[in-house]
Amino acid sequence: MKNIQIPVYGTTIMLCIYSMTPVLGFTWAVVFNLFLIMNFLLIWMVIRVLKDGVASTATFEEKWYDDQPSHIQKGR
Repeated sequence: MKNIQIPVYGTTIMLCIYSMTPVLGFTWAVVFNLFLIMNFLLIWMVIRVLKDGVASTATFEEKWYDDQPSHIQKGR
């Protein structure tokens, strides 16, 4: 699971920087290049999460939303 932290955090930080470009007054060329870079980062992140992420063992009928392992969930 630690293998996917760098792509997720890196893409999130770049998205925050990209979303602040109008306020920071970047030129159109910088904004356009950041837009292109963000597309590649997003694809890289999705591939890394799908390849290195941990698959859920529960079915949809058992648990429709699986954001935490079963032993951590409250109320069980």
